[in-house]
Amino acid sequence: MLDILVARLNNKFEKEFSYLKTYEISYFANSSVCNITFLYPQGIATIKPEQKQKITQFLIEDLKLNAAINVKFKKSYVDKNLVSKCFLEILKKYFSSLASLTSQEEIDIEIQNKIKNDDNNQCYQLLYVSVKTHISDKFLKNLNQDEIKLKLKNIIEKKFCAEFEFFFEKGKDLDEKKIEIQQKNELIKKLSDVKVTPRYEVFETVKVFGQQIEPFPEFMENIKENKLSVILAGNIENINKKSYKRTKNGEEVEKFYYSLFLKESGSVKKINCIYFCPKSNISKMDKLKEGDSILIVANIKKQNNYITAYIKSLSWCEIPKKIEIQNVPREEPTKFSTVFPERIFNPTQKNLFDIKEAYSENIKTNKFVVFDVETTGLDSENCELIEIGAVKVENGIFTEKFQTLIKPKNRISEFITEINGITNEMTENSPPAEEVIKDFYVFCKGAVLAGYNVGFDMKFIEKTANKVGLKFENDVQDVMLLAQQNIHIKNYKLKSVVKSLGISLIDAHRAYNDAFATAEVLLKLSRIN
Repeated sequence: MLDILVARLNNKFEKEFSYLKTYEISYFANSSVCNITFLYPQGIATIKPEQKQKITQFLIEDLKLNAAINVKFKKSYVDKNLVSKCFLEILKKYFSSLASLTSQEEIDIEIQNKIKNDDNNQCYQLLYVSVKTHISDKFLKNLNQDEIKLKLKNIIEKKFCAEFEFFFEKGKDLDEKKIEIQQKNELIKKLSDVKVTPRYEVFETVKVFGQQIEPFPEFMENIKENKLSVILAGNIENINKKSYKRTKNGEEVEKFYYSLFLKESGSVKKINCIYFCPKSNISKMDKLKEGDSILIVANIKKQNNYITAYIKSLSWCEIPKKIEIQNVPREEPTKFSTVFPERIFNPTQKNLFDIKEAYSENIKTNKFVVFDVETTGLDSENCELIEIGAVKVENGIFTEKFQTLIKPKNRISEFITEINGITNEMTENSPPAEEVIKDFYVFCKGAVLAGYNVGFDMKFIEKTANKVGLKFENDVQDVMLLAQQNIHIKNYKLKSVVKSLGISLIDAHRAYNDAFATAEVLLKLSRIN
């Protein structure tokens, strides 16, 4: 998306700046300054002052930003150490399993210079970089090389003025046991991140249906409340196959579900489990028998002090005779690591507390985080977050902004893209939900959470937080209820409410825009006349 700037620049000046590459765009709200940084090849001595002026003036006229534009130019130095370091960082971020098989010594880098003339007959070096990686033959056979090479090329060419080509070749066999231990330790660290969840390890897992399950179940004695996507292991007792009738397209259809008890090894604890079985999995479930050791992912539901686990995924496994807790103490997150909030500065924004009793006690005594989410669908059990947007409100003033796209594990459908405009390409380089939710947790510390029809949004927040051992214990307020109590209109969709209150909502169904409008509704309806 950033290269659109260069394309428009060259369209205006007939490819005079064809060697440039957009490197970074940053906006500072408190000073209303937009910094735009371009890369240029190391073969060009410098960007001339008159060229800088020409580019700056064009951007001012073309972008029409309500901010000062500061244009910078950065020379793209390409050497083997820089490329190697960048290459390993990309592997670690996007291909962690491949990164564990690769070391600096196993990377060969060749850089070739080619002289090229731009349309003004200015000569510069065009660099071609070949990155050759040696990995074990066993892993090389299972590597989706085309997909990885394309991803690497798209990312690294944004960081250098050079063309890259990647090769994977057979290298020495690696110590698989050492790699396995390293990956296991990283997995334990990830599962126990943020809050301590006592777990133990099972072995020899074989997937029956559903997702591949991480082999670190929780202890049943700690399962006491509703909880999503819990990993449990044990032996099957009293398994039964039952049927029920369901009407579909006017006809009665016979459906099946399985009930069983899962008994924890070496303990008297057991949990009742239910699996509503699709036709495709009946033959798999029929193979299960009394005493089998299984590993499951299930949603826990507590009703009348009775716990039921509704199975989503299941694997066979081997449970050790002696169970040891894999426990890595971790504290709750206290600082941002992936998504960093932005201060909101607006000199025209008045603190309405200058007028005594301008707002209700609710607003005066609480700090609010008004938020909205965009998702891949309506079902929180099976759909994912793809965007969080939030605004912090303190003393009637908008003080901070939290906004990020999120990369889902599954592709975004065309139907969802039509609703909110978020595409798979837009989220490709975004952080995963498990990382974003930690930063959102820090952002919301000590605040009341508010949203429009907020119950929907909270289901996705709580499900994601649960995966990393977090629990949002904030008070929650629904702005839609506030609207229903204070204004009388035909329907209470957010668009209708903001229109009735004279509030602007641009680009609805994008998380931050909806959150900002909801915050304005909250303040307007909380004002004491």
